[in-house]
Amino acid sequence: MHISDLHRDSGSQITTTALLRSLGRDCARYTEREDISRPDLAVVSGDIIYGVKAEEKDADQKLQAQYDEAHNFLVALADQFFAGDRERVILVPGNHDVSMMHVERAITKVPIPEEANKKSILASQLLGHDSKFRWRWADFSALEITNPDLYEQRLEPYARFYNRFYNGRRSFLIAPSDQFSVHDFPSLGICFIGLSSCHDNDIYNRTGRVHPDALAQAMDAVNPYVRKGRLAIGVWHHSIQGGPRETDYVDSDLLQALMDGNCSIGMHGHQHRPQLLEHRFTADRKRSISIISAGTLCGGPRSLPAGRMRGYNLVTLDTEQAKGTIHVRHMVNSDFSSPVWGASYVTEFGGTSIDFELPESAVQVVQPLAIAGEADQLLRSGDPSAAYEMIKSALDHPILRIIAVSALADMGDWKEITKVFKTPQSPAEFILLSEAYEELGNWDAMKLLHTSDFAQSRPDSAVKQRIEMCHATLMGKK
Repeated sequence: MHISDLHRDSGSQITTTALLRSLGRDCARYTEREDISRPDLAVVSGDIIYGVKAEEKDADQKLQAQYDEAHNFLVALADQFFAGDRERVILVPGNHDVSMMHVERAITKVPIPEEANKKSILASQLLGHDSKFRWRWADFSALEITNPDLYEQRLEPYARFYNRFYNGRRSFLIAPSDQFSVHDFPSLGICFIGLSSCHDNDIYNRTGRVHPDALAQAMDAVNPYVRKGRLAIGVWHHSIQGGPRETDYVDSDLLQALMDGNCSIGMHGHQHRPQLLEHRFTADRKRSISIISAGTLCGGPRSLPAGRMRGYNLVTLDTEQAKGTIHVRHMVNSDFSSPVWGASYVTEFGGTSIDFELPESAVQVVQPLAIAGEADQLLRSGDPSAAYEMIKSALDHPILRIIAVSALADMGDWKEITKVFKTPQSPAEFILLSEAYEELGNWDAMKLLHTSDFAQSRPDSAVKQRIEMCHATLMGKK
């Protein structure tokens, strides 16, 4: 699920409850009638809140209230779609998440000189690279960032929200050079790289930009996962192109850096409309990237481009067929307080969905032995949950089933054991399944297991011993 531009605020025309229930109804609709799978993950590509003007009364409290509303919505989204697993929600900031209170408190108005040469110097400073000067068109005044430390704190409210959402397991760092995150999903074979495109961004400098050091570190950080066969996906907020009068987009050179890091897909928001751009830079198509944008989930009528409604994407990936599909959902009614979602016809797509190719170099066949080795390392390091998560989708392979026995035994997940090993294929699985039935007090299932063909046909002493022990336990049990 690719959602963007939530613009959560107490003055919006949609409550968290109404929004969540509408998304739940839409999920039931597309899974039952449109053959679209239930989402495994949610990508939230920025503009978590609407933001507060610096001059508003109680601005800091209002900003916190917006983040509280966003937090409650995203926690409930994780509960509703991902059984409460917040790691399955990938977050990045957008320009609306920049605190204008911090910006205004960090800048000082600069007198415009009378002399022509001094005016020229000021103009060059305003247009310079990494400039600390800004221009305010409202009163034709020049501004200077005189408190750079405070200016760098302008994403601090977002950082507090981010850390709170992930219960401290993840942290959004204030230093722009460290603003990136890696989200690996071994069982799905994909890895996301979250980026902040808000470097030097504020209301007076609307250009999107990723700090070069953050981008370099992110590409290095994702490389080990790509070598393990993951499909790498970059996520940021700003668009990668704009009209001649627009400046609020990132330079498309970002795509070259992402491809250099072997990212095959990019996902962003900001432009409030769905789009697919496929950029290929080599004749052999070994290096390419497909860029996907989503509409605004909660934007009001004035924030919608002409002819567009609120919307979000469902992106399905088929690595075996080396293709992806974007399904666009949009609001089919006009009541902004009670949305009804449905398939959206997108003129540029020529329909409600569009396919795109995954480059063959990005779709690597991961051998079971490679997965087994990685999962075994996780087991040895004391993380059986992560080990099982990595292999649970490939339990048709005998080696991975052996690891699953150890992982589930360490976890003590008796219900999952009864589901996975309902028909045991080895003595170890039989013994573990028997223990699970005993722990759950499921005596009828235990009796059936011990009289099954597997139990009667196995000469293994361990199986026979376990059966004898359970016979003693079952005496007097109903």
